[in-house]
Amino acid sequence: MNLRDYRILNLAVIDYVVTFVFVLILHSYMWFYADISNKTKRTYLQYIISLLYIFISILGLATILHFFFGIKSVFSKYLGFND
Repeated sequence: MNLRDYRILNLAVIDYVVTFVFVLILHSYMWFYADISNKTKRTYLQYIISLLYIFISILGLATILHFFFGIKSVFSKYLGFND
């Protein structure tokens, strides 16, 4: 079984999993050690929205880094970076 065979939006599922684990660790650190006074007023919805925002941002950053370092991927090809 090759983990790169299964794709969602032409990105391997393993890429999403690794990115999500990294984002979950980063987001949890930022969420629990935030320097604010009203931590108790934050909601579960705010947690989910900020987690998704960071996840999408990291995927975008990875796409840009692939472009800068010349790493060719199918997703970069669809964006027009591999010309």
